[in-house]
Amino acid sequence: MGNQIVGSFAISSAGHDFGKQYVIFHIENEYVYLVDGKIRTLDRPKKKKIKHISLQDQFDASLAEKVINQTVRNEEIKRALKLLQSGNSSKEVE
Repeated sequence: MGNQIVGSFAISSAGHDFGKQYVIFHIENEYVYLVDGKIRTLDRPKKKKIKHISLQDQFDASLAEKVINQTVRNEEIKRALKLLQSGNSSKEVE
């Protein structure tokens, strides 16, 4: 894994947050920093080992670009995760 997964969607596969969806905010050695926009905000990301997450197939290129450029807001992350849960990965609904 490398920086190409920054901004991708991930699901926790171990720990008390098992099954929770996150956006990958940062990667450092064998750890990833995850945000959800609610409890785990950009100021307080969740540190988790890479082996304890599973990447999802869905990908939002504009969200990933904002995460990489560090211009993303918590509201955008919450909205992207909500759209992902509802099965609508496009940004048609405003």
